[in-house]
Amino acid sequence: DIEPFKGLLLGLFFIAVGMSIDFGVLLKSPGMMAAILFGFLTLKLAVIYALTKAMKLPYQERPVLTVLLAQGGEFAFVVFQAASGAGVFSNDTASLLIGAVTLSMLVTPLLLIAVDKLLLPRYAKSDTPQLQEISEPQQASVIIAGFGRYGQIMGRMLLAQGFAPTVLDHDAETIETVRSFGYRVFYGDARRLDLLRTAGAASAQVLVVAVDDIEQSLAIVELAKAHFSHLVIVARARDVRHWNALRDRGVQLIERELFESSLRSARSVLQVLGQSPHEARQSAMGFRRHNLALIEQMYPHHKDRAKVIAVAKQGRAQLEAQMAQERHERDEQAQRQGKDHATSWHQF
Repeated sequence: DIEPFKGLLLGLFFIAVGMSIDFGVLLKSPGMMAAILFGFLTLKLAVIYALTKAMKLPYQERPVLTVLLAQGGEFAFVVFQAASGAGVFSNDTASLLIGAVTLSMLVTPLLLIAVDKLLLPRYAKSDTPQLQEISEPQQASVIIAGFGRYGQIMGRMLLAQGFAPTVLDHDAETIETVRSFGYRVFYGDARRLDLLRTAGAASAQVLVVAVDDIEQSLAIVELAKAHFSHLVIVARARDVRHWNALRDRGVQLIERELFESSLRSARSVLQVLGQSPHEARQSAMGFRRHNLALIEQMYPHHKDRAKVIAVAKQGRAQLEAQMAQERHERDEQAQRQGKDHATSWHQF
């Protein structure tokens, strides 16, 4: 175990790298090194910022993350030294490259200070949509916490049936987008008791927990259970572990977000492979019944990994046997129908 010596070894590594740099070369070519430093910093800044936009990170986080990741990494020292030793380029070139990487690490704190003083205030004023938290008390029978792809479907269906839910979301960009389509969405974090109270939790009947983040979802459930015990909670589960955690907190109405859509896709595949629509539907419904029963059977043991694995293996074997039996029964029924049809035709 080298964990106690990690800091010492890293120190020795950087000392060795520093001793390998030819500072004479750096002093002879300051313009070249400045050009290398400017070039790779500019390229990395542009690429990383584009990635932060593509990943839809919050506006204020983008410049800070971009500057933090733009500096050269320690692995560059190893690569340049190895390349120099292998004759890929000269020792002078290696010294210039290593010097540029080192300088990028030195200027990063200065760049962060500049971003904090000059850029972040502008982002806060212009790029971030200015939204006020929900302040007026609401009266609705349903509160939806989270209005992403899951919450939007829920909200649209309720609106179509004449129920206008109170919708809370704390992502300013999402709110601006859905408001442009005419939806009434309030800005606020449902993990805050005061905002949940303002949203009408004291008089509402149902709380739909539709947020993406598992920890946020569990925090909202715990808050609602503690202060608004009358609420019926309908929750979205990302996976089985999330499902178990919600059950541990007393939630009964839970939907795994990809379960039903996966079953529908499986039905489509079975039809392409030759099953009739009715047979594919029966297969999917049989799998659904088995899976729901299995997850209930596994729940009491979900903290015992060995027991969960054993129950899952047993359930898989039962499912395969059940599906095989159903296929056999369908084949026999098809054969009987074929014989009856042949007999009727012969008598005719």
